[in-house]
Amino acid sequence: MPVTHFITHQINKEAQKPAAMVTTTANEAEVDDYCHLVMSQLKGTFVQRASKRYGCFNPEVTRFKGLTLNWLNDQQSFLSWTKKISEQFADMMDNTELEIDGYLAFATEELADTDKLYIFHLREKSNLCLTADMQLSESRILDFSNTGFVLCIDTSALKKEQEEGKHSEEKYFTFSFGRGDKPIQKLFSDFAGFIDTLDTEQETQEFLQIVEEYASTLPEDQSAETKTKVIEYCVEQDKQGEAVEFKTLSGQLDSSAPEKFEQFVALKKRERREVRPRSESTMNEGHNSELAQGESVIKTDLIPDRKSLKNYLRYSGKNKEVTLSFAATALGSDISFDPSENSLTIKNLPSRLLKQLKPESTSD
Repeated sequence: MPVTHFITHQINKEAQKPAAMVTTTANEAEVDDYCHLVMSQLKGTFVQRASKRYGCFNPEVTRFKGLTLNWLNDQQSFLSWTKKISEQFADMMDNTELEIDGYLAFATEELADTDKLYIFHLREKSNLCLTADMQLSESRILDFSNTGFVLCIDTSALKKEQEEGKHSEEKYFTFSFGRGDKPIQKLFSDFAGFIDTLDTEQETQEFLQIVEEYASTLPEDQSAETKTKVIEYCVEQDKQGEAVEFKTLSGQLDSSAPEKFEQFVALKKRERREVRPRSESTMNEGHNSELAQGESVIKTDLIPDRKSLKNYLRYSGKNKEVTLSFAATALGSDISFDPSENSLTIKNLPSRLLKQLKPESTSD
């Protein structure tokens, strides 16, 4: 992982106190094995989260974006930029009842096809350790499992937007809400000028409807298997932080007709009129994530919503007395639903449940 910068600044504010305190670092961290290890852990946490939102900068909120472009254009150092971001964010919390404790970690990486910027809200936790003379002592360590918000910007795409001189609504900005502290996370999202441009839940729901239509054209034994393969592939791509490419998925579903599913998805998307005008840059560059169709383009990839994927294969829910979870394939066979009565009829109960229901019977 080619990390090029890594620096942290401490930020603290108690709810009863009017001002947030920022302790800035004098120098960047050395990009060594420890730095790469921490970055790997933080990126892993970020990638596996299901609570990511995708968008771009709000054109009406220019402060954060302007400072970032100043750094990208070498008008200020990375260290100076991170200090200004930390201090200005802290200023927004002054005279509020918000509270925060921990660090803002700023990191950049250079990849083969793009450069990325990350901002992580880090927290610590207490732990015990043995000193050199074998005595117990308290220590403070980073609590990766309790990482707060994460911001990720494709800085290559941001610079391209600036060079073209027009606002882009591409998904080059990712924001992930962490555990707790929702007011703080929303404040930082607003401070950074993040706005959603992609509804992953809606797009995933549409995709799953198309999958259902595709599966209905297959023999019964292939239908369930195909749906399972689609979900498994999508979940795995989501865990790796990668988009679902319909072309790749299509080849995995049917090696004898590798374009069959891809073409079916494109056809159904056209029928739903889920298209947008082809931009000049797309016509000139032949953007590989879009399939040109006359005067319009159809998206050929998907950033999936993990919750929608899981609900597609299983129905689940609970209240104070009952917890239910069953495979979607069971509906209509072992399980039937009566919408007029809001009731389920279940046959072929698990043997373990039967033993609990009929303890006097040893034959079940």
